Amino acid sequence: MVSLVLLGAGASYGSADVVPHPPPLGNGANGLFARLEAHSVIARSIPEGIRQEFRDSFERGMAQYYEHANGNIMAFQRDLAAYLAHFTPGPANAYRTLIERLGIHRVVYSTLNYDLLFELSAASLGFDIQYAVDKVPRHVRLLKPHGSCNFWPDTPVDMLRGCTFAGNGADISAPVRPLDHQQTLRRCVDDDSLSPAIAMYAEGKAVKVCPEYVEAQQNQWKATAAKARHVFVSGVRVHQADGHIWEVLAKSPAQVTYFGLKWDLDEFHSWKEATGKKNAYFVESDFSSSIGVMESRLAGI
Repeated sequence: MVSLVLLGAGASYGSADVVPHPPPLGNGANGLFARLEAHSVIARSIPEGIRQEFRDSFERGMAQYYEHANGNIMAFQRDLAAYLAHFTPGPANAYRTLIERLGIHRVVYSTLNYDLLFELSAASLGFDIQYAVDKVPRHVRLLKPHGSCNFWPDTPVDMLRGCTFAGNGADISAPVRPLDHQQTLRRCVDDDSLSPAIAMYAEGKAVKVCPEYVEAQQNQWKATAAKARHVFVSGVRVHQADGHIWEVLAKSPAQVTYFGLKWDLDEFHSWKEATGKKNAYFVESDFSSSIGVMESRLAGI
């Protein structure tokens, strides 16, 4: 029986050894959008009122921008992916420590982040990535329920040029080919019409590019949570509106250990009380410190 590890933005931010610096969190003067503005012409071209909304709350800003752009967000999503793809882990990165200490046999990893810090850390240890739950020798099983900056439509880069997509339930439906790090960086620059399959960073987490592939990731994640013995959660805000995460965890028979900081406690207890989840436990810890607790609890299973 496997255990499931779920990681969020707080994990990448707290993974410590990252070049040029750990990925920023969503909100604030030094948050994700404020940093993105320095790298993206698209972000800088957004009306100031919406830009300020992004800085205050990336989710609210994204919802307002989607309406303002009449759904034409492909270039913005591509710039966001390009920005996040540039972060690379150093040898002391906590993702590397996580994989070293928990191993690859009894654990399915998952992350809500679009970045490639986990994949690059696995590669530094000599592992490949399996974006599925089937065991493959020397592969780490990793699910990304919100998509990833390397989940690109399996189409030639020059097949579509100068195209605009707006107002669709899904802008592109196509097979996905996960790219490596360098391929991802090049595709973000060379493609002027598409973006990778990543969820909108807004409530509801709609996916406009290759939604079938991301839905398959979500379905595998849901099925794994339903049969896991233990679920460890680190760096993820308890946001009950994200029912595809928190309703699934509430219904899972697994013991859930949630690692958070003191200001996460009220939201955790509200979720636990609202859902009646009895075997869910809060441990005050950052991502790096949570690894030892995960290891010891896995050893006792």
